[in-house]
Amino acid sequence: MKKNSPLAAYKTARTNLWILLALSAVNVLFALLGSDTYFLFSCFISYLVAIYARVFYDYTWDPVYLVIGILIALVILAVYLLCCLLSKKRRGWLIAALVLFSVDTAAMLLYYVIELSVTDILTDILDFVIHGLVLWILISGVRRSREALEEADVPEPLPLNTEFYDASQGGIPNTPSLGQPTDKKHRTLLSAVYGSHEIEVRRSYGLTELIVDGKVYGREEGVVESGYTISARVGGHAIETEFTPGGKQLLRVDGQVIAKKQRLF
Repeated sequence: MKKNSPLAAYKTARTNLWILLALSAVNVLFALLGSDTYFLFSCFISYLVAIYARVFYDYTWDPVYLVIGILIALVILAVYLLCCLLSKKRRGWLIAALVLFSVDTAAMLLYYVIELSVTDILTDILDFVIHGLVLWILISGVRRSREALEEADVPEPLPLNTEFYDASQGGIPNTPSLGQPTDKKHRTLLSAVYGSHEIEVRRSYGLTELIVDGKVYGREEGVVESGYTISARVGGHAIETEFTPGGKQLLRVDGQVIAKKQRLF
């Protein structure tokens, strides 16, 4: 994946959205606890709601204000969480995140103009700079989101040499089949026709399978994917799929990459 590619811009936007959500949640928690600690790179409205909830609670000692503040802040953060999760495959959710954060930035500016002063704006100028930076990152991701998702879904072309001969007479035994693929809902990460053989890498919930000619020859279990290699020997050939920490899915036969795709997180 190239540094300035559409996919890189889209992934950067989503990564920053996750950071924004995490720091916003921490700020809300600190505000509700009455702490003055505040992290930049976060949502202003949810923090302001938590601040006022704490102020009213300290003034009246009525916990209902804290409850209301928590509920409102949770609703705001929940929407951001949905944007983080669903933008992986749907660009509309990244657009929604951009709209939400644009409203958040406008609300912050309006609050400073009405409730505070120009001096306060200058004092907290770094907060405005950070908001502007996040907006720029999200805009960049949205602008290139269509290309990014198309790039992520299209495997790179196969090499011209796809001869798959029978090398089963070699000294290394073949891997026994593990049976049929799972019947759970799944998606195909990679597929390739190599000679007369059909090779496929499938991902279902918590399970990745290496499939050759309709039979499973290797599995990797785990809800969270970090990095793995699934290997098997079929017809005397070493077949493996690798998921790299950088998010690239590879399919190899005898060490030769026959298919690859850059995946989104």
